[in-house]
Amino acid sequence: MQTPDLETVETVRVALQEVILARQHGVQAVPYFAPTNIGVLSPDEKRKELTVEEETDYGNRVRAGIHMTLSAAVAALEVAETLMKNFATINPEDRKRELIRCSLNARVARDAAAEAAAVLSGQQAPKTDAMVEIKRLKSALFQRFGIGE
Repeated sequence: MQTPDLETVETVRVALQEVILARQHGVQAVPYFAPTNIGVLSPDEKRKELTVEEETDYGNRVRAGIHMTLSAAVAALEVAETLMKNFATINPEDRKRELIRCSLNARVARDAAAEAAAVLSGQQAPKTDAMVEIKRLKSALFQRFGIGE
């Protein structure tokens, strides 16, 4: 049975999924490659390099946090949607199975939110894309040493 509340939940979920899809390419962490000669840099250059590293880490955490919290919200909304759709008319045997499935999906939402919290708090590093790291490493090697490309 479609209700205004259910329609609102569906609309919000679809909107969040569109936001996630639109941001998909900017989710992967940007790797930071420290200069190999950091020991001989002046104190001012070391501070600048530390600032670059901190800003890269901050940006990665924010990007990952946005994606992860939106994903957790979508997972939670999917559970609410399932519970709101004709749940009262389901026969008792199927209700129990559906509630178990909803509880598992609620745990997925909880775990996604917990992982987002760990990334945002610095307890866990954002995941990186290995191919992006390889491409950036090649670029960094070329820029610093003329190797590759």
